[in-house]
Amino acid sequence: MILPHLRVRPTLRAWLNPRSPPGLRASPSLRAWADLHEWIGASLQRRFIATLAAVLLAASALFLLLIADLYRARITDEHARASLQINTLLQAALENAMLKRDLPGLHGILDDLGRQPDIAAVRILNPGFDVRFASDRALESTRLDTTETRAALADRQPRTLLVADAPGGPVLRSINPVHNQPPCQVCHGPIAEHPVNGLLVVDYSAGGITTDTRRGVLFLALSGLAVILALSLAAWAVIARTVLAPLALLGAGTEALAQGDFSHRIPVTGTDEPARLATGFNAMADLLQSSVARLHNSERTLQAVIDAIPDGIRVIGPDYRILMANAAYAAHVGKPLAEVVGALCHTSSHRRDRPCPDTLTCCPLAELRIARAPLTCRQIHLGPAGEDIHVEVAAAPVTLMHDGQPVDCVVEAIRDLEQQARLTQEHRLSELGLLAAGMAHEIFNPLSSVVLLVSALQADTAAGRHEATPARLATLHDEIARTLAITDSLLLLCAPPSPEPLLIDLDRVIPEALALLSFQARSTGAGIRCDIDPGLRMLGSDGDIRMLITNLVLNALHAMPKGGTVTVTGRASGGEVLLRVEDTGHGIAPRDLDRIFLPFWTRRADGSSGRGLGLSIAQAVVDRAGGRIAVESTVGVGTRFTIRFPDPDHPSAEASA
Repeated sequence: MILPHLRVRPTLRAWLNPRSPPGLRASPSLRAWADLHEWIGASLQRRFIATLAAVLLAASALFLLLIADLYRARITDEHARASLQINTLLQAALENAMLKRDLPGLHGILDDLGRQPDIAAVRILNPGFDVRFASDRALESTRLDTTETRAALADRQPRTLLVADAPGGPVLRSINPVHNQPPCQVCHGPIAEHPVNGLLVVDYSAGGITTDTRRGVLFLALSGLAVILALSLAAWAVIARTVLAPLALLGAGTEALAQGDFSHRIPVTGTDEPARLATGFNAMADLLQSSVARLHNSERTLQAVIDAIPDGIRVIGPDYRILMANAAYAAHVGKPLAEVVGALCHTSSHRRDRPCPDTLTCCPLAELRIARAPLTCRQIHLGPAGEDIHVEVAAAPVTLMHDGQPVDCVVEAIRDLEQQARLTQEHRLSELGLLAAGMAHEIFNPLSSVVLLVSALQADTAAGRHEATPARLATLHDEIARTLAITDSLLLLCAPPSPEPLLIDLDRVIPEALALLSFQARSTGAGIRCDIDPGLRMLGSDGDIRMLITNLVLNALHAMPKGGTVTVTGRASGGEVLLRVEDTGHGIAPRDLDRIFLPFWTRRADGSSGRGLGLSIAQAVVDRAGGRIAVESTVGVGTRFTIRFPDPDHPSAEASA
């Protein structure tokens, strides 16, 4: 049997290597056997044919042994029957010569028989097993006392046996008892007392039997080899046609898939196992092609999504290489997106040949290796012209599939702080422009009253009437103060945030901010309710709080195009200042609640267009003041924003201060 193809261990491989030291070197014959074994094991067809040939040879050898024994026994039986027949004829001739007492004739017959090529010796034994006459005179006066001669004398039956240890080589010995007959009683006595006169022993040469047996076995062996060769060739052809050819097509298809040709298919012929295998391969290729197409579509969709984000996005692998980036980041570093992907992160943003030192720059990749939790830091990147760009980096760990393997990566969202400041100021100016119409209306009324009062004073002065002058001057003072309050609120709204937090009287600031929105509220048929606890204060920026309330109330007005009520409340609760802005508008869909604070994301119920920065700025204002903002909304019922700030007047805050 051919042994299965096994993996050679290093020590055995060194032993089989002809260049190994003599102490570790195998013999050439063993190396040749190992090479042959490896050559056979490298091919399925050769392994099958070798195994088939080994099985057939083993079966043929076993069958040949059985046939050889049967064939030899058959030939021996044939020769035995022939020898018995010859012995019978010879016995008749010898008995005739002995009855005539023709001893010379008896010797002549023995001599003639002894000269036959197939007869080794002829002997006549008396009942005492002494050789009286023999074809070879040297055998006379010897004894042939054996188990077979004694048995033949005892049962008076002829027998034939193969004697392998005869002096001249193996012989087929035929033993015939010579029975006593009435004419023989004169010399040999009564038949009852001496039933057998002697034994006729003829040794036939067994060389013919061996030769015939060898010829027959050789013929059978050659016939078996011819059958084995024919079967092996037939099996070779069948395997090549029905197994190896389909396997070759399957191998070509697998190689094509491995090289990325997902359109390759295997022709299906018939309904046998290779045909079903080809059908399964084609189905797998179809599924793989559709999966790859979906994957590419997903990649394109993901790239389109991150390209739509205004902040720079990049995904960094564990080797500091950028695996993915968006158009905003490519514009941030001033390079095409194709050159950004695959570059080292420190080379791309910091123009460094090596990773940034931890002592100089907060590297999110190094930090997240220690603690896999999102972090935010500030860095200085180098722009296209080498200028410094102050950025805020929000990083988070993520595991992505890259080249078919899961890879621990870091996703960075890079925000240009200078651009954010510009956008915030632009949004403030945009909101001021939106409030201009309302302010014009609010200022127009007191200014009209001022004009009328001044005209009345001029008329009274010309007429010499002065009794109404004090009242008219008081009214004129109130109208001018009202106009100054409105313009002062506008100036405070557009002022940049103060660098240091200040104590802000919310019961004063919030009503002033809401006063600027009265015209917008009346134009949509909405009402604004303000309920702020007296003396409620917080630490922050006056302009930031005015912008926060303005943005939230404007959003509420946009959510109520057909009218409604906006309620602004302020309370002190458990060490916190609790502000709520609640409307009765359309509400926000649950799927959009996680996106309303994203920059540039906007969806207004009244159909008007916006920049999508209002809530993003509101959240930034809350973060700067150390507060928290939350939203609750029910579609068709309304939305409520809840803002929590630390209460500076709470005992715990005073103790901390």
